[in-house]
Amino acid sequence: MVMHQKQSFYFSLRTLFLTIAMAALASSTTASELKVDVVSVGVGEQAENGMQISVHYEGRLNDGTVFDSSQPRGAPFSFVLGTGQVIKGWETGILGMRVGEKRILTIPPELAYGVKGAGSAIPPNATLVFEVEMVAMAWPPKLEAASNEDLETALQNETLVIDIRRPEEWRATGIIEGAELVTAFTKSGRLHPEFQQKFSSLATNLNTPIMLYCRTGNRTTSLGNALLKQLGFTNVGHLESGIVGWQKDNRPTVAYQPE
Repeated sequence: MVMHQKQSFYFSLRTLFLTIAMAALASSTTASELKVDVVSVGVGEQAENGMQISVHYEGRLNDGTVFDSSQPRGAPFSFVLGTGQVIKGWETGILGMRVGEKRILTIPPELAYGVKGAGSAIPPNATLVFEVEMVAMAWPPKLEAASNEDLETALQNETLVIDIRRPEEWRATGIIEGAELVTAFTKSGRLHPEFQQKFSSLATNLNTPIMLYCRTGNRTTSLGNALLKQLGFTNVGHLESGIVGWQKDNRPTVAYQPE
């Protein structure tokens, strides 16, 4: 009960600081600063740096000319807040929003596209006005560090377990029975030319649960994060200690049989 109270306190404190910061931002702007107008409030937690954000928006010039809108495309725009994927005015102006909330962001040139502008749609030194609606937010999935016990469990359910090492490594140590064999990297560290085709034939859905293992966990850390962050897979783990840790714990392997 005490732990629950502490967690609630820290969550409330964090929310309070975010609310104060956004209130100060909205009330202390000048003509050269970002202006934030809350049109309607939302519900739930507030947007924080590092979250995957989805918004609908309409962008206009100061004269009312619409230069971009997500609604005609039929899908919200998604990005990770606080990682530089959008202009600075968005990074600051969307911070603290809740799902369902609508804001109007009036963004000066220095927080938008500056003296260069953007193509033919946005002229140099343009102040931009965005009407933004928060559609969804979530913490992006992270690579799960799995134990030997976790891998054993994965082998018993529908998790796709993949040994990403090279054939000479399979011959030297044997393999974990039930794992698929798909070499991910060449000796020089480049992506193996056959990896994409073989991997995609096994992982046919971005929600496919995947467990990777290599020698010590280094290669699977790189590959696992790439699958999550670059390709959009949602459920990826890796054997943290690799097959070295598996065998050190006297777990069984079987001999590699080339096809």
